Amino acid sequence: MKAFYYQMKAILIINPSSGKMKREMPPVLRWTLKKLERRLSGLFKPKITEDDVIEEVKKKCDKEKIKLDIEFTKYPKHATKLAEAAKDKYDLIIAAGGDGTINEVINGMANSKATLVIIPFGSTNVLACELGVPNDPKMAAELITKGKKIKMDLGYAETSNGSKYFSMMLDVGPFAQVIKEMTPKFKKGWGRFAYPFGLIKLLFRYKWHKIYVKHKVESIGYFVLIANIKYYGGEYEIADKANIRDGLLDLVIINRKNPWDLIVLLFSFTTGKLNKFLRKEYYQTKEAEIYSHYNMQIQVDGEVLGLAPVSVKIMPKALNVIAASQNVI
Repeated sequence: MKAFYYQMKAILIINPSSGKMKREMPPVLRWTLKKLERRLSGLFKPKITEDDVIEEVKKKCDKEKIKLDIEFTKYPKHATKLAEAAKDKYDLIIAAGGDGTINEVINGMANSKATLVIIPFGSTNVLACELGVPNDPKMAAELITKGKKIKMDLGYAETSNGSKYFSMMLDVGPFAQVIKEMTPKFKKGWGRFAYPFGLIKLLFRYKWHKIYVKHKVESIGYFVLIANIKYYGGEYEIADKANIRDGLLDLVIINRKNPWDLIVLLFSFTTGKLNKFLRKEYYQTKEAEIYSHYNMQIQVDGEVLGLAPVSVKIMPKALNVIAASQNVI
């Protein structure tokens, strides 16, 4: 009697327009603070190409006898459609792109049996960092079989215009407005520094309006963040109690808007420790309602969702994902 042999199947969903942004340092950063030196060093690493990613994933799958198919994204939200079509046909969904692409894939495969593998390939890869996934495509591809499969929580946001899962964070206020106003040209020119400098440009003309949050109590603030991970933008620690497997969302409410707080906010970008300087309310909750009497932008995982109001809740263990075993929370 022949023994039954099951061949694992994987699909690589890659965003060819992601990749690393330009490595040239903008002139103004040549005299920046020394505290940024470690992070600036990453600007001079060799550019990772689409071919590099495909080659490493193919080599790993061939070695492990994993049947691999490859799909390229062609337009916004295409990754969601590809992941939705793949979630019941493949064991592994390998996503190569930035945080926006990863979010699209997650929205197509949440609450399925398929497992997500992330290959960092974008200007920002915050979730990959949280999971301990290396930026090097060869090392990241090794986790396809050597990483640890975990179940992580997702957030779920619902507005009158639609709904969306998020793995990292949702916020309402100035950061969401920066993302709304960010042009591809500005983002490409400044790379990983696009958002901090976009925020600096916005802060001096931003109109601070009250944002209301109903959760265990009712809070009022000028910037509201609901986090599933500790870090905002990959390097700025703002939700220090957040854990992707605790069944809770961390709610951070900045409820002051005087000039000193703006200076603190800008200064904190040089240290990576937002939570050490900003005065705030901090809660852990399973759900919250956020609204304002003004048009306030909402962003989830680096993408604009629309305008408040928004209902947010935790979806425990909604995603199977591969993490570096030494980095599992």
